[in-house]
Amino acid sequence: MNRGQALDLVREKTDKAITFRHLVSVEGVMRRLARHFNEDEDLWALTGLFHDLDQDQTANDKDRHARLAAEWLAEADAPKEVINGVLAHAHPEYQTDLMSRAIVAADAVAGLLVAAALPRPEKATGMKVSSVKKKLKEKSFAPGVNRDEIHACAEIGIELDEFIALGIEGLQLVAEEIGL
Repeated sequence: MNRGQALDLVREKTDKAITFRHLVSVEGVMRRLARHFNEDEDLWALTGLFHDLDQDQTANDKDRHARLAAEWLAEADAPKEVINGVLAHAHPEYQTDLMSRAIVAADAVAGLLVAAALPRPEKATGMKVSSVKKKLKEKSFAPGVNRDEIHACAEIGIELDEFIALGIEGLQLVAEEIGL
């Protein structure tokens, strides 16, 4: 599955622009993390792009979330590793490898980074780790972002400052596409 086909599927399955923006932002973060770990960038990017594919349909059903997306992805012949990563971001029993653990932290940090970029006149351009860390400490800023999941970057062997820096770089990879 190439990126064009993946984006077609995302556009078909998502109802809200905010969901699309989130999926693409996590795609960018996952691509940058894959590069950091010397892993398959396209596989990791697809996992980021698809991780919340069913969000608009399952927002009120935590148990069904990611499982519906996994069904769609299986029908679309997505790679098994991607399907596992999608399931892993919502269901810990699927966190079986580096990518399936990384998606959890990437999902959370992307949410924080997008929230931090939106009010800035220059958006994602010139974002600094120190500024993002200040926002991370402010519980009232982006309250839906799970701070513990961001700090879980330690579980994949990356210190917080480096993780945020990689996240910023990942967001910048896709910033133009999502208006940041």
